[in-house]
Amino acid sequence: MKTIDVYQSELEKSIPLEYVGQIKYSGESFGVDSLTDGEVYDVVRDETGMIKIVDDSEEDYIYDLINPKPLNGSSPGGKFSIIDDPNEELAKYIS
Repeated sequence: MKTIDVYQSELEKSIPLEYVGQIKYSGESFGVDSLTDGEVYDVVRDETGMIKIVDDSEEDYIYDLINPKPLNGSSPGGKFSIIDDPNEELAKYIS
């Protein structure tokens, strides 16, 4: 299992999380530390088994893999495309 170190602000340190793959975000950028149009992001699995995106904050957060957008509706969001999916797991969610 490949891991990458991801910063955790509540712990004030980086911890290894399971690497799931990489995705590219296309759509309206939103948030100062959220998602930016055209950027490639690592996808990880946390200790509970949740799939998360390491966003511009360099921390892992849950985003909708079908239509990532802010919860407050301030942006229509966009979509993800797969860059790397070594175990073909992301293909189950992203087409």
